[in-house]
Amino acid sequence: MSVLRREHGFTLIEALVGMAIAVVVFGATLTVLEVYMRQSNGVTQRFDAQNQARLAVDRIVRQLRNVASPLTSPKLLERATPYDLVFQTIGTASGSNTAGTQRVRYCIPQDTASGSSSNEELISQTETWTTSSPPTDPWSSDPTVTIACPDTTFAQQPNGVVVANSVVNRYQQTTARPAFSYNNGLDSNSVTASDLSNISTIQINLWVNPTPKVNGATTEVQSSAYLRNKEHSPVANFTYSDIGNGGVILNGGTSYSPDGEQLSFAWSCTSVNCPSGTSIDNATDGLVPWQPGAGTYTVAMTVTDENGLSTTYTGSVVVT
Repeated sequence: MSVLRREHGFTLIEALVGMAIAVVVFGATLTVLEVYMRQSNGVTQRFDAQNQARLAVDRIVRQLRNVASPLTSPKLLERATPYDLVFQTIGTASGSNTAGTQRVRYCIPQDTASGSSSNEELISQTETWTTSSPPTDPWSSDPTVTIACPDTTFAQQPNGVVVANSVVNRYQQTTARPAFSYNNGLDSNSVTASDLSNISTIQINLWVNPTPKVNGATTEVQSSAYLRNKEHSPVANFTYSDIGNGGVILNGGTSYSPDGEQLSFAWSCTSVNCPSGTSIDNATDGLVPWQPGAGTYTVAMTVTDENGLSTTYTGSVVVT
């Protein structure tokens, strides 16, 4: 018969070696898991920031497409800078404000040189009223005037509402990333108050990154809006045909409305040698016969569309 093998346990050295190996394996596994969780958390934060920015951009575009403007002085934007946008849009009716017109502002605060998360935001401020006419714009249209974001002097909403976090368009003020640009070429850094009535397209670009110090983690959310409610002033121009014997036919038929509206005409002779008794001041047609006598005259023609927008063209008329 063979002798039964004796059952011996692990020696102390074997046990220590096994434990050391287990610690290394478990440590490596936990390190991999930690890296995965950290990366997964970073991806989730970036997705959340992108979704929040996308909702904010959609909100701005929707309001821009419902933009409101006074008909006789079309200016759909009241302030237009790379990081500050003000316009009127349609909200909820209240009191005598039956259209529900309201004024909204979107801005991004200036960021510090070191970068501050409290400044990496898109902020909204909304002004509402119950009167039939809108109040005076609390924010200057002059782009050279710096307005704090948010404007704490604005009584209705001094702290504003954060509509998107992790917006790094102005992060550390090192990279020019305009949030708002206009008319696909109009330099958003030099939009003057007189340019506001000519803006018809707005490009919105939000750069988002919840961890801006991490290279390659910044993404761009963008959209654009065409201001379809914009009223355009008519284009005025006239020609004339000299018919001899001191007479001429004035023709304003080359004038037109970009919006396809009907035009009314008003004529006047504005030079010092305008003859009396042959006035064209009461002429309201686009084609006007005039008998001023031989001479050279300065004639002004004003065209007005159905919304009350008008443009005046002045030209020289030579009569033989």
